[in-house]
Amino acid sequence: MPTVRELVADPHLGLVLVAGARHADRDIEAAAVSELRRPGPWLQGGELLLTIGLLLPDTAQGCRSYLTELAAAGVRAVGIGLGADLPHQGAPATLVTVAEEIGMPLLTVPDPVPFIAVTKAVFAARARAERREVEWALRTQRALTAAAVSPGGLSGILGAHRDATGRTGVVVDLLGRVLAAAGPDAEPLPARWEDLLASVRDLGLTAAAVDIRDGRRRELHALGARRLRGWLLVDGPVDQLESHSAQQVSGDLVSLLSLELERRLGTNTAHRRARAQVLDRLARGTVDDAVAARLLAGVGLSDADLRCAVVDAPTDAEDFAADLLTTLPDAIVRVTGDVVEVAVPLDTDLDAALGRLAAGRAAGIGIAVRPGALTVSLRQAKSALPVSRTQGRHVHADAVASSRVLLDSVGGHDLRVFADAVLAPLDAADRATELTRALSGFLEHNGQWAATAGALRVHRHTVRHRIDTVERLTGRRLDDAQDRFELWLALRAREAARMSAE
Repeated sequence: MPTVRELVADPHLGLVLVAGARHADRDIEAAAVSELRRPGPWLQGGELLLTIGLLLPDTAQGCRSYLTELAAAGVRAVGIGLGADLPHQGAPATLVTVAEEIGMPLLTVPDPVPFIAVTKAVFAARARAERREVEWALRTQRALTAAAVSPGGLSGILGAHRDATGRTGVVVDLLGRVLAAAGPDAEPLPARWEDLLASVRDLGLTAAAVDIRDGRRRELHALGARRLRGWLLVDGPVDQLESHSAQQVSGDLVSLLSLELERRLGTNTAHRRARAQVLDRLARGTVDDAVAARLLAGVGLSDADLRCAVVDAPTDAEDFAADLLTTLPDAIVRVTGDVVEVAVPLDTDLDAALGRLAAGRAAGIGIAVRPGALTVSLRQAKSALPVSRTQGRHVHADAVASSRVLLDSVGGHDLRVFADAVLAPLDAADRATELTRALSGFLEHNGQWAATAGALRVHRHTVRHRIDTVERLTGRRLDDAQDRFELWLALRAREAARMSAE
């Protein structure tokens, strides 16, 4: 858009700026002519208002009201037509004083220049500015396209965009890790935008956000074609980002970056297939660690300890597997029916990755094992998957491998029936509490008389006497593994039944 200063500099118009020079850089979007006392309601804002001052107030208060209302309507400048046959041959002194006071640029239009000439000049300058914007957008689009077909990848595209716009750009993956950046001030952007990104993360490809403050405009755009692949963060001064052409270039940038991410995914298809074959081999059974190391090295991975997870993916298993491999570059992934199996090195934060990538999906997680024993971790993960489906959260196999989990799966009534059947003889004894405490302590201390006596704060002979009583009443011997297990299980069942009733 032309500015007030640019219009004054046009030698064909002969305009003179007589007040409000401090705001001469205001953009003029249009020119309008009005002789109304209150033309504000008839304007849209952004205009240079031209008038011969036919009804112009001649008092300071009247001029102040006139110009204040114009400023409120969005008028950028006022032009007074001068001429021998017109009401004014010079700019009225009162109007000049008030315009300077409130900061409204005031121009004089000389006698030989018709208002239509000023209007044409405004729209011609606007057309030139719009043409320059379109030409800039086309040059920028070509530069972005050239970068997209060059070897530079994401970084090359972001660099071409920064060269053309001066804007900083960062691409992050689904875990918020930086994939590419352009600009010396790019490094702090992901951390600074963490809250904004978290607020739109669940919206998928429809997500976008804008944060305008401190004279800067920060944009966030989702990247990907059919599903979310990453995020684009863009930062730059507000005055460089408001034009239609600049917004169009932002859209082009999102498209090209999305295409690059999808291209990477396509390139990784053969890579993923090769790794799936390695997982097939390691899942068949335990193999020698040297053999496992060679298999992993063949697909570019080290022989570090691994941990497996099995994740439900009933409708999008292939796409989800691709997401995992793209986001976790050291992973081995394969699709088996409606689930996706993944193995990652121990130093990968698998819980955080699944929390971000598999939120809302059931997932079982195995323990860390040496590469040759990967099948063990995989079996554990599979065993934890049904529990995850029931509990609605990701479940570790070591949490499932607990008597508490087993007992929680049995109804409280059945637990009480079993516990009462085994422990009823103790319950009926005169010293039921003492006998039960002695039995529990003896089992907890692995049958160690001294340790049990110390925990109960009684003499060893007292412990022996009470355990003998327990054996006599229950008909079970504590030196028999099965009898000892049944007594231990009965105590745990009673505790679980009590807790389930609370």
